[in-house]
Amino acid sequence: MSFEESLVFHASPTLASIKIANLYSFRFRNLSECLDTIRSFNQLMNEKGIYIELLKNMGDVYLIFVYRKSHLQKLLSDRRVKSFLKKYGYSSELSLWEYIETLRMRLNIEKDFPHEIGVFLGYPLEDVQAFIETKGCDSVLCGDWKVYHDEERAKCLFCKYRRCREMYIKVYREGRSFVDMLVGA
Repeated sequence: MSFEESLVFHASPTLASIKIANLYSFRFRNLSECLDTIRSFNQLMNEKGIYIELLKNMGDVYLIFVYRKSHLQKLLSDRRVKSFLKKYGYSSELSLWEYIETLRMRLNIEKDFPHEIGVFLGYPLEDVQAFIETKGCDSVLCGDWKVYHDEERAKCLFCKYRRCREMYIKVYREGRSFVDMLVGA
């Protein structure tokens, strides 16, 4: 699978502007190829408000973060989100770039996966908090994330994300240009 195909498959809800962000791993030959590819795709996508960051290098597998800049900035400016993230070492007065850098640092230094990443992916704050408190147990539903509150809303979102992925994959395989599939901010 090419990097472009992986974006269509894994990040279509973000490309379509119905989700704040997606996170997935992709295999590159080396770090240079990864960084060159990300730079290249950012040139195509940034004008639509979509950004790609490398969060972690795990040998030849790289953790890729695709996000809607304006949506993530708005989310991270919410006082409840700021207060929550402060508990995990994020200063309350960070720029978007500093939030992402702090997340990157935590991913690369911490022994355990920093589960606050769910907030960056647009998961409901209540579900992220419950996941951390219960250590991932006792969810009422499991889909794109583990759901602890508002099961019906989560089911609707899971369905919306799935339909978006299916449609994006279909039109991409039918020959639609990747750039034409990007929805503006």
